[in-house]
Amino acid sequence: MKIIKNSFLILLFAFCTSIAITKGADAPSRQDLFYYGDARILNLSSGATATQRIVMKKTLDPQAGILTEIACFQEEGKPPRISPVYMRVTGSSVTISDTLSADQPDKLTGTGVLHGRDWDWNFLEFSMNIYGVKVEDVNFVVKNQLIARKRIFLPNGTPFQLWETEMTATAPEDYQKRYTEMGCKEEEGR
Repeated sequence: MKIIKNSFLILLFAFCTSIAITKGADAPSRQDLFYYGDARILNLSSGATATQRIVMKKTLDPQAGILTEIACFQEEGKPPRISPVYMRVTGSSVTISDTLSADQPDKLTGTGVLHGRDWDWNFLEFSMNIYGVKVEDVNFVVKNQLIARKRIFLPNGTPFQLWETEMTATAPEDYQKRYTEMGCKEEEGR
């Protein structure tokens, strides 16, 4: 169960991956966006609940067709953890991995369907797999809010957790302040 509990955390940051690609001269330029928020987690077996603080840097790179999310999350009383999520965007589809190479993921794989204007998405639905645990996810973008709702299943198909978060866009300086206050460290080895 510990692996399952920890494994779904890496999934937290794939919620804002719904981007459609435009390549060529008309593609928007690379852009960094910053967010913060809280997640609520419900264990469907025990009824236990937990919360996490989250800060995230999202980089949109339309020319390369890649969206990168590097998030730091922290449950109360536990050390912060860094979670990288990389999305390769092709048309209205996205391939998700926890490494820059979607062909060589470490623990996380997934695919999704994107809805909205190119590089200005507003809805995503996708499925991921980490350590054999399946995650069904829907995400919404409403003004400066990112909203995610996840259903997490055990390898035998039994529903295990519900996870939801709402994150708010913030300035780079505010992001950095929150990142430092949480004790987040730079990601290594990716």
